[in-house]
Amino acid sequence: MIFFLHIPKTAGTTFYDIVKENYPQYLKPKIEDKSYLTIADKLVKYKNTAIRLPGGYFSSQEVLSYIIKLPIELKQNIGFIGGHVGYGMHLKLGLEVNYISFARNPKDRILSDFKEHCKPGRFFYKDLQKNNFQFNEYLKLLKEANMDNLLTRQLAGPYNFFEKERKNVTDVLFNDAIKNLKDITFFNIKNFEESIFHMSKMFNWNKLNYKIQNKSSVAKNEIYIDEQLLDEIIKFDLKLFNQINFANVSELTFFQKILFKIKSI
Repeated sequence: MIFFLHIPKTAGTTFYDIVKENYPQYLKPKIEDKSYLTIADKLVKYKNTAIRLPGGYFSSQEVLSYIIKLPIELKQNIGFIGGHVGYGMHLKLGLEVNYISFARNPKDRILSDFKEHCKPGRFFYKDLQKNNFQFNEYLKLLKEANMDNLLTRQLAGPYNFFEKERKNVTDVLFNDAIKNLKDITFFNIKNFEESIFHMSKMFNWNKLNYKIQNKSSVAKNEIYIDEQLLDEIIKFDLKLFNQINFANVSELTFFQKILFKIKSI
């Protein structure tokens, strides 16, 4: 089973377009309409099913809790799971798990994440609205909710880290994340097409068509940044990012670019 640790704002939504095209069944269950309760019935019909977890921090982990309880013969029909959850599902599923993830510079990621939370319905939207959508208020909200250094928190685990009591990130948690790096294949979003082509060979994916989705852009010169506070919020993420050994994906050759275009049709 491929397990995609989706770090927020790392091209995950675009990546799911490709995943959807390469599996016989692609499920996107929701908590609100209880469609996640039909996962078991659908797994009976299809092997090698892909499941994209809900985008909410709580809802994604609730769906995973449901999947964990399924009989092993149904879980074996899952070929892919992806979502905003933490490392450690292999300890619960009783199956071999192949972890993959995209990562990007933590400063770039957090600026993009701020823009995302300025959209109605997002986790911090109402609080940001009260404070005129100020970036430094967003940083304070992350700190108050113990959602700073999110890369470190996700990679340290457990899979349901968000619904657990979240404490301050310490060297102990950071070292847990460092220890887990060896079990995860990382791709740099700066090399997105090269990474996708690399995965197509790893996982025998034949369709590579995608459209850039959910792109949040914010110019650094448009906002005032409390650099000291920002450094505190991503202190451990910066150190962790520098320890990641990205998959060795080389620039596409002329022939590979042609092949990529063919697979994108």
